Amino acid sequence: MERIIRSLSPAALLVAAAVVFAFGTAFVLASDATLASSSPGASGDLAQAGRWLQFLAALCLLAAVCTAGWEATVGSAWTHAAEIAVAAVGTLLLTIDLAAYASSNGTSPAASVTGAMGIGVWALLVLSRAARVSLAEQGGTPAVARAAAGALPGQGGRGLAELWLAAAIGLFGLAIGYGFTSAAGTGPGIAAGLLEAVGVAVLAGGVAAARSRGMLNSRPVPAVLAGLALLALSFLAFAIVAGLDFGTLGALGAGLTVATAVELAGVIALGLGAWTQVRALYPATRSGAPSPSAW
Repeated sequence: MERIIRSLSPAALLVAAAVVFAFGTAFVLASDATLASSSPGASGDLAQAGRWLQFLAALCLLAAVCTAGWEATVGSAWTHAAEIAVAAVGTLLLTIDLAAYASSNGTSPAASVTGAMGIGVWALLVLSRAARVSLAEQGGTPAVARAAAGALPGQGGRGLAELWLAAAIGLFGLAIGYGFTSAAGTGPGIAAGLLEAVGVAVLAGGVAAARSRGMLNSRPVPAVLAGLALLALSFLAFAIVAGLDFGTLGALGAGLTVATAVELAGVIALGLGAWTQVRALYPATRSGAPSPSAW
């Protein structure tokens, strides 16, 4: 899986995905801000444009995963290729989710279920990596454990399995919360936001722990941590908005605007982290040297 962020072409496609998704979220933000305007059709059109841009971002993400898989296949790295193939299935489900959501004008209840399944596939993949690393660590071979975790020599030792397990738990929480968004009502809305916030917070905690143990390079990590923290806050804000009883459409629009603005800031921060990774990979790729592990 690490090939997706350690190779220049997939990393560049991740930057493209972040940029397009940020534009899509900006359109959704504008839609929320004009929810109570005298032209309700304009708000709906902005939201629809945002949903299609987010679908295009998912296509860029799928292209990044498939590019990494192709590079692994060409390099005869069959274990990595198999992992990335599973990741591609999960990403494809996410792409189908956003396509269905956009084509149904945001009304398809099955879309969120499909997306939750995609995140669940990623969670199972990360859980399998945690199991492999745990078995290697129990065998008393730190070098094998690092190899199973995808780390390079000198990057950490024991304790990798628990970090992968934390990431898997976070993804499972995110998947369950995302699935709740398909249900209407105050209760499911609150549950969805809280579960998504907790899932992303657990992911951020795993990244922070890995950095503190010297398993991750410091350059892209601060932006990634900031992005994950902001996304967790945005999900929490959406949960609060779902639980409040707004008396007017303008008040509801204001609440959604704040939550979406925080989400947009998180996406931008993650995009900056991906761009930092691209800048780290480009010199080595241009000179033909092995790609450095900026993570």
